[in-house]
Amino acid sequence: MLERRRAERVLINDAGIISLDEHTTIPCVVYDLSDTGVRLTMMSTNGVPDSFLLQASCFGSGVCEVAWRTEESIGARLTRLDRW
Repeated sequence: MLERRRAERVLINDAGIISLDEHTTIPCVVYDLSDTGVRLTMMSTNGVPDSFLLQASCFGSGVCEVAWRTEESIGARLTRLDRW
């Protein structure tokens, strides 16, 4: 199978928070992470917009743009904002 990722991903399995607005968050698991992307798992991807803020202790926070989604997973391009 042809690998299309630009950067190697590392398995993380760390808790994360998707922020939809100032008052609404969705818990998730950061399943794998690279310099340019992230794979998240959660109970349901329904209600997660195509662009959102992600916070996790493994990298800090960043803006995610959804590249693909299934019922329980999201693959997204990640632009890191800061490191905790």
